[in-house]
Amino acid sequence: MLKTYFLILVGFVLISFTGLSQDEGVISKKGEVSKAKSVFIGMGPSYRFGNNNSDYKGGFVLEGGFLKRVNRILAVGPSFSYTKFDYDRSISDSYSDRQAEGNNIFYETGGYEIRVVNMKGGDLKFISAGFNVKVNFIPISESKKFTFYANVKPFILLSKKAEITATYKIYYSNTIPVGDPSTWYVSTDTTPLTSPYWSEDNKLSGGLSMGVGAGYILPSGLEFFLNGSTGLTLPVSHIRTSGFPNTLDNSGTVDQQVNPKYPLVKKGFTTFIISLGVAFNF
Repeated sequence: MLKTYFLILVGFVLISFTGLSQDEGVISKKGEVSKAKSVFIGMGPSYRFGNNNSDYKGGFVLEGGFLKRVNRILAVGPSFSYTKFDYDRSISDSYSDRQAEGNNIFYETGGYEIRVVNMKGGDLKFISAGFNVKVNFIPISESKKFTFYANVKPFILLSKKAEITATYKIYYSNTIPVGDPSTWYVSTDTTPLTSPYWSEDNKLSGGLSMGVGAGYILPSGLEFFLNGSTGLTLPVSHIRTSGFPNTLDNSGTVDQQVNPKYPLVKKGFTTFIISLGVAFNF
């Protein structure tokens, strides 16, 4: 998928160069471009997207940045953003909901024993710095109130994963294969479960986002905008219980039977963001 994003980025650049050569000539800053700078801030929801099967509910994004027009079509500049995703236990909980996307049940191979794991924590925070390339579909002018644009942003990212805590209970089934959970009976009380992988973790990563948007510009230079974008983050550590088999290894301790890396995977984290914001052009 990263290759696809790269090809799209190249395509945007080629399109912008073509448009600039037709409308603006050689890419250069022109004196008649008024209000050539802008600052902006935007916020909105972020959702799991594409092949992102992580155990998180929708997140929240806050972004701010600066743009400088190269000409009437192209603007570039840095931005910074903060995103938070909360772990959603209901996605993991295949014990309470057999239709859950995740997996918190582990069965003894060919046996009667079942272990049910319940977790807390593991929330994700992304702090990123990116470089925006904004291409206006319609050249900017003093007479135009509406803008329509595409935006491509490569970024570097600090991923912060909160500590995970967990407990488990052992159940037994009266039948093999194991039947409905309503027929199971509890063998043990709630017991703590630990793993060396569950501590708080901070890692550097990166990625690419791209999207389209529209804005309305007031004579004062104040602009209101709405845009949607998809983002591909390079591998980061996050909770994805569906990525683990639900069978037990009969030898060893609980920590060995339930894979010690459970429920964490290190994979890409694809999102879709809707952002509403305001900019000031000066």
